[in-house]
Amino acid sequence: MKLCLNATIGGYNNIHEFVARAKRHGYQAVEFSVEEVANIIQQQGVQAARALFEESGIEPICFGLPVEWRKDHDTLKAGLRELPRLARAAQAVGCTRTATWLPPSIDEFPAAYSVRMAERFREIARVLADFDIRLGLEWVGPATARTARYEWIHTLHQLLDFEAEIGAPNLGLLVDSFHWFCMKGTVDDLERLTNQHIVHVHLNDAPNKPPEEQMDFQRLLPGEGVIDLVGFLRALKKVGYDGGIAIEVFNEELRQLDPDTAAARAKQGFEQVWRQAFG
Repeated sequence: MKLCLNATIGGYNNIHEFVARAKRHGYQAVEFSVEEVANIIQQQGVQAARALFEESGIEPICFGLPVEWRKDHDTLKAGLRELPRLARAAQAVGCTRTATWLPPSIDEFPAAYSVRMAERFREIARVLADFDIRLGLEWVGPATARTARYEWIHTLHQLLDFEAEIGAPNLGLLVDSFHWFCMKGTVDDLERLTNQHIVHVHLNDAPNKPPEEQMDFQRLLPGEGVIDLVGFLRALKKVGYDGGIAIEVFNEELRQLDPDTAAARAKQGFEQVWRQAFG
């Protein structure tokens, strides 16, 4: 497992600055903009993009899925046309993982929506598979985030069923500790997964209130809240997870800090929980 810098920790201006910050504060990897990497390759060549990571020792471990799949058909097709170029750029710098989140509620009938989204993800996964890239889908757990007319996918179990319906071998999960807590998940739930199930991980904590009252944009740094992060990390290790762990924290206090202070505080919180889990 590799500690990964996420843009919620200090923001993201450009990839050079972001990678340098990760290196300064002892992170091992970054989430990154694949569009930016593709532009570097186009303007300066593949070696320039590779050198950015190789010379820093920072791994480009996961990028946000660059296809807007939630909107109309024409928008989806435009994204699919661009996807091979961007996936090729990720492959060129050694990245094999991308991820996106699913809305927990929607304004149309869930059955029809699920069928349509499953077909979209099949198309996306087929393109990514040509470049040996896995796609992680993330459920959004807080009940307070379900503001549309109909509930959709908001638990691990619902997401596993949806991915089984899609049937793409390079499809997996983005597992977020906050969303796991909000669905009242257990360590046993995580231990039933395998390394092949898990594409990427987000780590964060929650204020001292019940799961059903949690707000998505009021998260805490690891070790500051009530989530069993020791059990969470131990379960990941038990199933052999070998990817990135990105600290993703949405809260106003953290947003006000300068980027280096935020990165240092996040790293300190992670190390505290890691020591509790593994000594």
